[in-house]
Amino acid sequence: MLSNVPTAINKMTRKVIKHHPNAYNCQIFRKAVNRPDPQMGGIPTLGGIGVLDTEDEEDISWEWIANGYSMTVESFQPSPMMSRQDANNGDTEEYRFLIVPEDDAADLQLKKHDVVYLLLGEFIRLAYEIVGIETVINIPPYAMRYVMNRRDDLHMVGQSAW
Repeated sequence: MLSNVPTAINKMTRKVIKHHPNAYNCQIFRKAVNRPDPQMGGIPTLGGIGVLDTEDEEDISWEWIANGYSMTVESFQPSPMMSRQDANNGDTEEYRFLIVPEDDAADLQLKKHDVVYLLLGEFIRLAYEIVGIETVINIPPYAMRYVMNRRDDLHMVGQSAW
C-alpha cells in the first residue's frame, strides 16, 4: 500500500516536468568502453592495473540512451551578475535535476557518469554529467533526483541536435 505513494509522486513529477515552462528537452548518453579485452582476472584492467572507474579509461564512445525532459529543482543560490547586469552567471558546482523519459512507456535507469545534454534550441547543447543520485522519500520505488556537474569540455555549439 505504501508503495503507491512514490508511484503516484513519480507520475505527478512526470506530468509536471513534461508541461512545465522551465523544463528543457534533453538527450541522454552513456559512456561505453572500447577496450577489446574488458576483463582480466575478473575485474576491468588498464595495462595490468585494476581500473576503479570508467573515468580512468582512454578509449571511450558515447551511446545514445533516450530523449527526455529535465528541469532544475534546486533552490536559487546567490550568484554573480554579468557585467551588463542582464543575467547571472551560475556560480555553483553541483546542480540538481529531475529527468523523465520522453516516451511514457520507457523505463529509464540513469547511472553515474551518464551525460545529459540540455537542448537550448537547435544548435546549442549544454552537457551535464550525473555525479550522484538521491531521493527525497524513503519508500521504494524511489523518486529520483540527479546531482549533476557541468561538463564544459562536452558542450556542443553549432551542431544540430536532431
